[in-house]
Amino acid sequence: MIRFGPWSTTLGLAAGFGALVSVLLLTASGNRPANRLLAALLGVSVLRLMPYVLGFAGFYDAYPWLSFAPFDLGLATGPLLYLYVRRLVTPTLPARAWRHFVPAGVMLGYTLCAFALPLAWKSRWNDSVHEPWIAPVESAANMLSLAAYLVASVHFHGRYQRWLLEHVSDRDSHRQPWITTVLVSLELGWTATVGFAFVDRFLTPLSYYDRFPQYLLFAAIVLGLGLEGWRHAGHRFPQWALRADGAPAPDRDWAALAAGWEARIQSAGWWREPGLTLSDVARRLGTNESYASRAFNRGLGRNFNTVINAMRVAAVQQRLASNDPTPLLTMALEAGFASKASFNRIFREHTGLSPSAWRTAQQTKNRAPPGLETTEGDVPA
Repeated sequence: MIRFGPWSTTLGLAAGFGALVSVLLLTASGNRPANRLLAALLGVSVLRLMPYVLGFAGFYDAYPWLSFAPFDLGLATGPLLYLYVRRLVTPTLPARAWRHFVPAGVMLGYTLCAFALPLAWKSRWNDSVHEPWIAPVESAANMLSLAAYLVASVHFHGRYQRWLLEHVSDRDSHRQPWITTVLVSLELGWTATVGFAFVDRFLTPLSYYDRFPQYLLFAAIVLGLGLEGWRHAGHRFPQWALRADGAPAPDRDWAALAAGWEARIQSAGWWREPGLTLSDVARRLGTNESYASRAFNRGLGRNFNTVINAMRVAAVQQRLASNDPTPLLTMALEAGFASKASFNRIFREHTGLSPSAWRTAQQTKNRAPPGLETTEGDVPA
């Protein structure tokens, strides 16, 4: 008898939501290639929920031919996650990316063949071969695959954040905290899967119902992935070209080159643009990104991000020193800072003081009588 109770309804709602967002992502503008990968990842996650939705509702009892229905594409989860994280921030996918899906394709082919068997053959195959031999291997392969791709995704995400630090002046607006949340959520899902598998194999057999907390966690991951993925579907991240498109001359005077470029950026006022990137500056200077990055790091001993923010901090300091009554936040935005939080953090990194404390110290210095020097902490006699 088919009956949707609280458990099947809860999982079904999560699956329905994931399927809806997956379809919407296929039509979302901006980041279209990355959004398609996210839609596929959501689709695979929804399919993995379906056996539990149908099982708790009684479909497998009413329609036993549904066994081996190709719902579990777990070996595609890790590759889709990794390629999505990459495609968000790179112009193209790595060469021969299709190879990541070969294991999932093999498993899908096997499942389709088993699903096509007559019911009696299917039952014998499940009891004599699949459950004792193939299912444990498949489960282990799913867990190992997801673990490997999670590690690769975390590593790539960290590399991109370090690249942002050197190449983008407003990196705070591109930190991708939601990607971190997604990775942590999938790590929790992987941990729960391993935990339940360990208990089932080595401690006590777990029934379909004993595993409901695990399925509920899957449902929560689907909901979170759908909500956050859709919310950030249109955000355009600075693109990281992984291959250099130019080589430096071996005898280049990096210090002179970088100093000249720094002066040009200063005089042109490019540093006032909140979204300024190294790619933008390199294009205006008539060079490429890799060459410009090397010039700043070797010639000035500072990365692009530090050079630009030093100009911004100096501009705010100049206005504060002249007792400009403009509010601090307005000064910060006019100098090219993207937010109050990034302004406060960067100003403190460059001066050792908060903007308010620096202005107070400057005002105290300006009020000091000629010939009398005061230091912080001095107490008048």
